[in-house]
Amino acid sequence: MRTVELTLKERADHIYSQLLLLQRLFAATSDDDVDWPGTGDKTRDLAYYAGVRTLIDGIVEHARILTAVPFPLSEWQPGDGPDDERWRALTDIERREVLAMVSAYESLISWSEGLTASIRPVAAPQDRSTPADYLGTERERIGRFRQELRFLERRRGREPELKPSSPAA
Repeated sequence: MRTVELTLKERADHIYSQLLLLQRLFAATSDDDVDWPGTGDKTRDLAYYAGVRTLIDGIVEHARILTAVPFPLSEWQPGDGPDDERWRALTDIERREVLAMVSAYESLISWSEGLTASIRPVAAPQDRSTPADYLGTERERIGRFRQELRFLERRRGREPELKPSSPAA
C-alpha cells in the first residue's frame, strides 16, 4: 500500500498556517509588553524578541509565496523525479495545439455570450447562476490559464504570444 504524500501546495499551506500562528504569538502591542523568559537584561531581551519576530515574519512571507506556486508545479510530491511526465516541457507542436484549443474555447465563449445577450436569463438548476455568469467564470479560467502558461514559458526561456481575443458585444 502506497502512502499518500502531500503535494507542494498542501505542504506550503500547512507551513503557512502554522507560521501565521507563530507570528500572532510573537506579535506584541508594544516593546514593553514582552512576556518572554529572558536573561534579566531588559534591552537584550527586547532585542532578542524583536529578532525572533523579524525572523518569523520573513519565513511567513516565503511560505506565503510558496502557497501561490501555479499548477502543475504545485502538484509536485516527494519521490517525483525529473523525468516524470508531468514536468516534461511541451513540445512546440503540443504548445501550438494547446493554444489552438484555448483560442477555440475562447471563441466559443464569445459566440455563446452573443447568444445569451438576446436570451432572457434562466437559472441553472445546479448552481442557480445565469448563462452569462457561467461564461464569465469560464472566461476568467482562460485568463488564469494564459497567465500560468506565460509563467511556464518564461521559465523555459521564451515568452509566448498569448493575446486574449476581445469578448463579443
